[in-house]
Amino acid sequence: MKNCIGFDIGNHAIHIAVRKNRSVVRGETVRLDGDLVKNGVIASYDKMAEFLGSLRRTLKAGTANAALVLPAPLCYCRRFFVTANTREQLLFNLPYGFRDFIADDKSNYFFDCAVLGTVQSEGRPPEVDVLATAARKEIVAEYIAMFRKAGFRLKTMIPEEFAYVNLLRRAQGEPHTHGVLDIGHNAVKLFLFRGSLFESVRVIDYGCNALDAVISEQFGVSAFTAATYREKNTEGANELEGCRAIYGAMALEVLKAINFYRFNGGGSPAHLHCCGGGSKNAALMEALAETLPVPLTDMSEFYGEGGSGEGANFPLVAAAAGAALQ
Repeated sequence: MKNCIGFDIGNHAIHIAVRKNRSVVRGETVRLDGDLVKNGVIASYDKMAEFLGSLRRTLKAGTANAALVLPAPLCYCRRFFVTANTREQLLFNLPYGFRDFIADDKSNYFFDCAVLGTVQSEGRPPEVDVLATAARKEIVAEYIAMFRKAGFRLKTMIPEEFAYVNLLRRAQGEPHTHGVLDIGHNAVKLFLFRGSLFESVRVIDYGCNALDAVISEQFGVSAFTAATYREKNTEGANELEGCRAIYGAMALEVLKAINFYRFNGGGSPAHLHCCGGGSKNAALMEALAETLPVPLTDMSEFYGEGGSGEGANFPLVAAAAGAALQ
């Protein structure tokens, strides 16, 4: 697709990236009201379709082609080795790589993969190194219908890991180990890649929502308003003692993940590319920089050809941009 709109629907906001030719030229983040999305699951597909339809009319992006980042609760993503001599054998064996994750009938799921390489041992059939994903068919159908109702043509759906791979393939300079630190609303995720090959992900099950809870209690406001206080640092909200304690806890968990990866032979990432709403929090970024043994950087290494990325709001829409580049 030459032109496409990437969507990353989170619990707190929808992140949108507009692609023209090979470049992401525009990014938007739109807050979600109420409980329209909870723990990555859309409460009402009809209401979300209405919301997306209103966004389509205001975006005026010049294309109805859409790409979507499937949230982790709705799909599985794994890297593993599978025995295969042909593509037919590969597709047949893919479901067995998810046997520890999917308990019900495998026929209820779509499976897909990216082949990363092949290992051949003497006297044994070749093993294929794959980054594979599985998504429930009924969920895929719901999303396709929702986007169609909103006036979009949903062309592709990929997990977050695949979205970042699309960005990493555009990295400049010598190949190195990348860390992508997504500081989101409900979680902090550290993705590690050797070059553009996915290695692992560590999830910390709290994010900016933990900061909002502290701010809400301190100022006596709703969680929704507390998020606004955090985003604008109203009355020094981000400097609260309770917030600083959370910064320290986040930094420690990320440090543990980096050390675990290094001790298991993965080495240290050259730097951490920071994205998500938390990357805009200066106090949090300062705490991370003081604790972590690797430098922090932005997402500018992955800007598309023909544009500097200025104005694209790239740290917030990184996953959506990766989906648009599929």
